[in-house]
Amino acid sequence: MASLRDIRRRIGSVKNTRQITRAMKLVAGAKLRRATDAAVAARPYQRTLSRVLSRVAQSAGDIEHPLLKVPDNDKDVVVVLLTSDRGLCGGFNNQLAKRTQEQVDALIAKGKSVTILAYGKKGLGYFSNRGYTVEKGAIDLLPADYPEAARKLGVRLVDEMTAHKFERVFLAYNDYRSAMSQVPSFEQILPMKLEASAPAPAQAGPAGEAAQLMESLGAANPSAEYLYEPNGLEILSSLLPMALRTQIQQAFLETQAGEQAARMTAMDNATRNAGELINSLSLVYNRARQAAITTELTEIVSGAEAL
Repeated sequence: MASLRDIRRRIGSVKNTRQITRAMKLVAGAKLRRATDAAVAARPYQRTLSRVLSRVAQSAGDIEHPLLKVPDNDKDVVVVLLTSDRGLCGGFNNQLAKRTQEQVDALIAKGKSVTILAYGKKGLGYFSNRGYTVEKGAIDLLPADYPEAARKLGVRLVDEMTAHKFERVFLAYNDYRSAMSQVPSFEQILPMKLEASAPAPAQAGPAGEAAQLMESLGAANPSAEYLYEPNGLEILSSLLPMALRTQIQQAFLETQAGEQAARMTAMDNATRNAGELINSLSLVYNRARQAAITTELTEIVSGAEAL
């Protein structure tokens, strides 16, 4: 049985750990508020841009654009993986890595040559240690760096697609739904797909007022007639790269919000578990101390009777 000194040391160690996890929970909670606001605020812009692209494509008729055509390459595939740089966030990175690994293995089984472009240390280490072809994108990115990182990645992908260096590009990230839910997402971003436009759901605040104003002006009606200057092709040539950058930046924002939410939840569970362990160790300590006192009293009484 452990001595009283060992139990006291263990209790002190767990208390120190609880202080750290409680502090990390508070920091993650503060960061989560800012990250959630940024991710939610950017969603209406992305949806509106997608609807504009769909309306332009429908009104302009058959348009051939490099970002909409499958390149002359039926073998190479690129997977852009967005994970966190730090751990202590529960299964946030592992669930995405496993989902991505399943998709990559399925592509390899079809004879594709898959290159993983990893943003974040966790994804980079996961696939590098398993023998996949991995290229480091960027690590230790701050939220202020996301627009520039998305712009550079968008320019690179457009250039490589124009040069027929790959067939398709997939984006893997955690889609932030709530503080308790981050869903792994694996979606194709190149060649781009323009879906039929549909009215957006009602939004609260300034973004919702702007969307309602656009609908009142007929902007959400794909069957309305519009005149485009200079023409649909040139407009799409400007909007498609912008839409690609916006989609990538939104994925960065969703990943940041999901990471902080997962870390806050994990640290809350760790703090609660540390408290339960302290209570359990305190009970063991008190029982051991009581047993030691009882033994000492028994020895004293036995010695007195002997005398």
